[in-house]
Amino acid sequence: METTTQQTRCLAAYLCGMDVSKFSDHTVDITKMCIEDFIGVAIAGSAKKESGIWKEYYSGKLTAPQASTFQPGFAQMTVEQAAALNAVFGHVMDMDDVHNASITHLAVITVPTAFALGQQLGKSGKEIIEAVAAGYEAGARIGEAINPSSYKYWHTTGVVGAFAAGVTAAKLLGLDEEQMVNCLGSAGTQAAGLWEFLASGSMSKVLHTANANLCGLRSAELAKLGFTGAPTILEGDRAFVNALAPEPDLDSLTKGFGESYRIEENSFKPYACCRHTHSANYCIEKILSAHALDPEEIVSITDDTYSTAVQTTNNPYPENPYAAKFSLQFCIAAAIVLKDLSDRTFTVENINNPAVRALMEKIKVKVNKELDDEFKQDPNQWSHRLTICLKNGETITEQVDYPIGDFKNPFDLEMADRKFRLLTEDMIGEEGVTKLLDRLHRLETIQDINEIFN
Repeated sequence: METTTQQTRCLAAYLCGMDVSKFSDHTVDITKMCIEDFIGVAIAGSAKKESGIWKEYYSGKLTAPQASTFQPGFAQMTVEQAAALNAVFGHVMDMDDVHNASITHLAVITVPTAFALGQQLGKSGKEIIEAVAAGYEAGARIGEAINPSSYKYWHTTGVVGAFAAGVTAAKLLGLDEEQMVNCLGSAGTQAAGLWEFLASGSMSKVLHTANANLCGLRSAELAKLGFTGAPTILEGDRAFVNALAPEPDLDSLTKGFGESYRIEENSFKPYACCRHTHSANYCIEKILSAHALDPEEIVSITDDTYSTAVQTTNNPYPENPYAAKFSLQFCIAAAIVLKDLSDRTFTVENINNPAVRALMEKIKVKVNKELDDEFKQDPNQWSHRLTICLKNGETITEQVDYPIGDFKNPFDLEMADRKFRLLTEDMIGEEGVTKLLDRLHRLETIQDINEIFN
């Protein structure tokens, strides 16, 4: 089934053939957990500053009650408005899921489109599950084709997002193979999302995810009407993969069809910060469970890790809350001093906390060749090895290859539900949470997903 010349068409055919009736129970369950995780994170994120700006942006525009926004009251807006808002809500706290090998947040570029369009079309829970899983498959495979070599400049979630959202919409619209090819072609030419926002801690990251959903919806709906897109948008000489990746891996687009689905390799986030910090954060969690660590007794902390983590999160002097989420130094110090890496920890006050600042000065982050080679051989392994030297001469070392929430160290349903409740109970109440979780748990039995938000 693999080809060296028609990867876009080959991938389109595979995605068209994904059928929920052939999914294993595990695939259905993990897809439901991905949806649950995202909706919980989005409800919590709907109260953030960036979300408020986007709500204000849409407040003066014409709207219609077509799809629910993931916020208290679940107010309805147009499909495009709901998809964009939900993508902003779900990404603003950096607690949404991630697919390691592609370095992509996949729920935020599939679930908003699936639910907004699915509500407008009155789709069933099974159809939503199928569409989301297909969107994950597209986003992950295309992300793997460009990473890690594209990651220095390109925010993967943003640049593959139009593909993932487009495929999600295409499944719900019933596009055939030729239409799917055209959808991918239109999606790829709209791809965008640069990392420059990290330098200032600006709000662009959620703009990437909102734009991705809008581009995906547009691509699928235009394809259904007969609008054409480049049929070699992935593999062509002047196409997506070659444009973004100095070291492309086109085989990732088509290899292993039918063996398993990428959504089964998805990871969830217990900490409200960049996923490249999570193995280090879990190291600290394990160390604190075994040692009564006094920050003032620490002489130095060395974090040995892989090159992409250093490139993205070695920031000893974060100047704002968003930069702190991408700072290994802050995350490690906050985990030790404040013993909390929830969203409320990432504040200017905590960045300037004298105890946190003092400990950050003692933390060195560096590339370890062994761990970097392991990452390159297995891009699912995001290892950190922490070495803590104390004033009494004691040395504590801990290494984590797969932090809690990783698909090789996974959440169970109870943990997923606990995260959902912690994020949402203050906003929609205990009874509201219980009702919503019950409906999400039995999503595959629901005939019209509008029932979920009734």
